[in-house]
Amino acid sequence: MKLRTLLLCGLLATGMTGVAAAHTPADAQASDRAAIAQVVDNYARYMTAGSEQGFESLLLDQDIPFAAVSAHAAIAGSAALKDYASFRKAVFASGDKYRQVFSNVKIDDVGPLAQVSLTFTVERLDGKGKAYTGWKILQLVKSKGAWKIASELYTFDGS
Repeated sequence: MKLRTLLLCGLLATGMTGVAAAHTPADAQASDRAAIAQVVDNYARYMTAGSEQGFESLLLDQDIPFAAVSAHAAIAGSAALKDYASFRKAVFASGDKYRQVFSNVKIDDVGPLAQVSLTFTVERLDGKGKAYTGWKILQLVKSKGAWKIASELYTFDGS
């Protein structure tokens, strides 16, 4: 009996019980947050690389709400800032290259729904024009095991 107890204690100490460790809700949330952070990192990377296909792989679909919210009438009324199709045309089809850098990233998630808020700076890579800073909110949903952007609302210092 003592040998069996010693063997069982040895197996438990080395983790070789044959029973997989259960994942806790905290483990799942940490895993989801890492995956969400990767979506945010890929957003900036694809934007800078000018990869329309890569960028669109992050979206739930191409009909997501994608809009600027501004007190400035010139921005709020701009057709270029109302939906993803207009954003795609202005950013990826324009031939201009942009860099977007994120900071102050905050991720909140509950189950299959997440929200990311962050500040951003966007500038043209050719150095023309001024850099814009702003704040955005991304809403994401977990679909088929992957986190996808379901909407984006943003505001920036343009006038």
